[in-house]
Amino acid sequence: MSTISSHTVRSSVFAKYQPIIDLTTNRIVGCEALARWRADDGRETTIEPVIDELESQEDLALELTTCMFTCLKADLGTLLVEHPTFSVSVNLPPIVMGKNKILPVLEKLALIAHLPQLTGEITERQALNEQGRDAIRLARQLGARVAIDDFGTGQSGLQQLIGLEVDTLKIDQSFIRQLGKDVAAERLVRGIAALATILKVDLVAEGVETAEQAAFLRAIGIEKGQGWLWAKALDANELSEWLG
Repeated sequence: MSTISSHTVRSSVFAKYQPIIDLTTNRIVGCEALARWRADDGRETTIEPVIDELESQEDLALELTTCMFTCLKADLGTLLVEHPTFSVSVNLPPIVMGKNKILPVLEKLALIAHLPQLTGEITERQALNEQGRDAIRLARQLGARVAIDDFGTGQSGLQQLIGLEVDTLKIDQSFIRQLGKDVAAERLVRGIAALATILKVDLVAEGVETAEQAAFLRAIGIEKGQGWLWAKALDANELSEWLG
């Protein structure tokens, strides 16, 4: 039985936004909308301790996703209009996408016109089951792009990846942190870059913290990165200041 109610989700969830940077120009080209949890005492915390519970139950997953798109519309609606090439990534729980519950939410929030600017993220492990594959198909049918998050942690085979219609692979930060420290990690990231070329998908490196890491990624052809090298998660006003 869930210890979290839909009301608790509505009153506790809000969004912050981490810039995604073009590694060649060093300019912001998009952001990831990150769910945050406001505790009863007002403290801002990560949503990670409760994410499994939220995403495993349809009503809570839908409430979480609705909250995130509501925040996105309120915070970035004007920005999306003024910067038509700017993209926003947001996590899409497969349990919601698989039953096509998202379309009414997007219609109510008048986000349909911005679907080409939206990227639905699904973790690698989620993407490999039938529910995840259905979610990917539905997201693409709606006109949104699809990214595989935490790539490299799901132990997927090449054959499984070829069957996924995705636009972007997001390299898990656990590999990026080891760049310059671990030769095996560097070889693995090079291999992912080569795989992305074969699959004709974009790459985003997560958790970039040093200029040296960014230089390595740029040298092997990875186009985009996000991480504390540029910024932690920002509120909407801070993000708008980045864009001028």
